[in-house]
Amino acid sequence: MRFIVIFALLAPLAQAEEKWYEKMQIGPAWMSTFGDYFQGQKRVGAIKGISLDLGDNTRALFDTETLRLTTVYRGDIRWGGTPWTSEHGPLVTLGSKDGSPLLSTATGYGWADADGSFEDKRAIKGFGDMTHGKFTGHYRHGKTITLEYGVNGTEVLETLAQKDGSVTRSFRFGPRKEDLTFVLADEKGSISESGIQYAAQGVEVIAEGSRLLAKVPKGEGELLASIAFARGSKPVLAEKPDFKALTSGGPGIWTETVTTAGEISGDTKKPYATDAITLPVNNPWGANIRFGGFDFIDANSAAVSSWNGDVWVVSGLEGDWKKLEWRRIASGLFETLGLKVVKGEIYVNGRDQITKLIDLNGDGETDYFKVFNRDVIISPNFHEFAFDLQTDKEGNFYFSKGSPVKGRGRGFDPILPHHGIVAKISPDGKKFEVVATGLRAPGGVGVGPNGEITTGENEGTWQPCCKINFVKAKDTPAFFGTEPARHSLTDAPFTAPLVYLPMDVDNSGASQVWVPENAKFGLKTGEMLHLSYGKSSIYRVLPVAGNGKPQAAVAKLPIQLLSSAMRARFHPDGSLYVIGFRGWQSNAVSEAAFQRVRHLPDEVTTVPEKFAITAKGVALTFPVELDAELVGDMTSYSVQRWDYVRGPQYGSGEFSVDNVDTAAREQALAAESQKHRKRDNVKVESAKLSADGKTLELVLEGMKPSMSLKIGYDLEDEDGEFLNGEIHTSVHGN
Repeated sequence: MRFIVIFALLAPLAQAEEKWYEKMQIGPAWMSTFGDYFQGQKRVGAIKGISLDLGDNTRALFDTETLRLTTVYRGDIRWGGTPWTSEHGPLVTLGSKDGSPLLSTATGYGWADADGSFEDKRAIKGFGDMTHGKFTGHYRHGKTITLEYGVNGTEVLETLAQKDGSVTRSFRFGPRKEDLTFVLADEKGSISESGIQYAAQGVEVIAEGSRLLAKVPKGEGELLASIAFARGSKPVLAEKPDFKALTSGGPGIWTETVTTAGEISGDTKKPYATDAITLPVNNPWGANIRFGGFDFIDANSAAVSSWNGDVWVVSGLEGDWKKLEWRRIASGLFETLGLKVVKGEIYVNGRDQITKLIDLNGDGETDYFKVFNRDVIISPNFHEFAFDLQTDKEGNFYFSKGSPVKGRGRGFDPILPHHGIVAKISPDGKKFEVVATGLRAPGGVGVGPNGEITTGENEGTWQPCCKINFVKAKDTPAFFGTEPARHSLTDAPFTAPLVYLPMDVDNSGASQVWVPENAKFGLKTGEMLHLSYGKSSIYRVLPVAGNGKPQAAVAKLPIQLLSSAMRARFHPDGSLYVIGFRGWQSNAVSEAAFQRVRHLPDEVTTVPEKFAITAKGVALTFPVELDAELVGDMTSYSVQRWDYVRGPQYGSGEFSVDNVDTAAREQALAAESQKHRKRDNVKVESAKLSADGKTLELVLEGMKPSMSLKIGYDLEDEDGEFLNGEIHTSVHGN
């Protein structure tokens, strides 16, 4: 016992094990929402920020919305954020309450407007790009980062460097019609008493009380300028940078590649075989591999983005998979859960912007992170993920965005204009529009062959359960049900989903994908597939002919995945590639996976291929002939129906359709109702088999509208092969 006590006393002195995120080499630039400290008070330093690693444990935080150098400090990071520590709320925070930054600036615009004012004139103060300036991208040259932005019509390049306690901001200004003024530092007391020292070339430094400003003179030509800062010592200006060299491509930093071998399935007796692309988990930089977006560059290679901001390229997909080569081409992006390749060019969707990755010198790494579109307005909330990136036939881009759910999942933080939407961006990136509102946690987005827009959705406030949202292009904008995220659609009717999905079918929906003409997948061209992140499953979505409202039924395909089903794309060879990870609620057996699903041509996919709602019941069409005897046995079926209540509570219970409990439904609007489970068991009155032996017509007792209708079947085909499964649909009323 004595030894146990001594050990207990000494245990706290042991050094804590280093976390994976503390070991991961993110790179010289890191885009995220960051917290910092200003005059001893913790704050949101930058909602759309870029942290620059200047070496010697020195970091600078630049706010890409206000174009303000927020903080420069020495010290460690206080880790937070869902992709890193899994925390719901705390931000990655730079600096500390007791630490003294080398310099910091007050929240607000970093540059004065044409009238010399720093007043925040944005439509929503504190959010979005400043009115007279815009961040346009950044360059990487080795470990040196050059920021690119525009102010009052003037193009600006800026880079930072530190040496021996001095930090230098170096600039290249384009032609300037008027003088420009920007904030250098804000101090507690007067600048003269603050201890901050500076040296400048090419600009005038002005002390106004506790604020230090810089004035850039107007001029028709290019201007090079620099300002150095230090505390406790005389600052030394760094050498003037060669901006032409810094913006023309330079040495790479992720020069090593990682080689893995694929795992080819030996299945020959199932409709689908699933092969695994071995991930570059063991890489030299400790980079976390949770991929949330991908697209094919060509038949042999794909670009893949991770939740933690990396982009990789994997090649060798056309061969025997004995040698798959991985190259890390970019890092430090903001929760990149969507990626699209257009004409060989890679576009990545993060929470802050869509970024076009450009390799300027052909060495395989990204040198220029060019802003394609950054009109989306975001807040610091942990939950407003930006999901997916897709295009339509005209080249427009689409992504979906979550609403700012509070830490425990109930209710929302203040709603901003782009919370809970599907966004559409023009092919040139210049036009941003909202084509759907009312989303809570869509998980992904799909764009159909005729411009149809779909999303998944998760159970939560104003969402009774998971579902598949659907709207035709001509019917946009659409409202999908989360009332606080209606935005301008104040009078729009609720767009009912294709189908509601019970929690045991899908507890976290993701993307949708359509079967193309060249697919060899055992399904028909134009069919929709729905991906379930929560259940690591892929569902066949069967359109239902009904009363004119879009309706569908879903049946699970017999596909086994190693991780969640988050994104999927068809390869030119006709197979389906699926990617996913485990970051929030999911039954995924592994943290991440990238897989190829092949249909075995000699095996039939026996999942129903057609589904119809009739006046008296339903009709299911199978791709094989059914055993007539089992079709006529009423014990071969189990049918249930029920309703949900859509309201301000988290999710919904299940409510009887046949014996409506009005009081229980009203109570569900006032308090959470998940424990209320009242499904109606529906009698199958008769079953009829079509002449070709493939279509099964069921007459159901009291056929009527219901938000969920579940049909279970236990049949055999003519050869005695078992056909067991279930199909889920929603029967919309008139």
